Amino acid sequence: METPDPLASLNRLFMQALLRVGDAGEIDTACRLAAQGWSLLRHDWPKEAERLNGVMHNLTSPRRSSRKESPASNSGTPALSTHHATRKEV
Repeated sequence: METPDPLASLNRLFMQALLRVGDAGEIDTACRLAAQGWSLLRHDWPKEAERLNGVMHNLTSPRRSSRKESPASNSGTPALSTHHATRKEV
């Protein structure tokens, strides 16, 4: 039986926390932390660094932001309305 890699386990916890931070609306903060983690891991643990890269892509995905903007949460907020109009133009 193989012993679990503590770094991989810790990185998975870190990634879950980053996604939660993003879900709370702090996407820039989550991306900055993920980038710092990536920088620390990229040379000696490239597989774990790539996982953080995936988290950054997930955090900045247009599909992720569209999931967060359901009609129930929109409630006529001007910032959200502007965001939707911009997206239609693209």
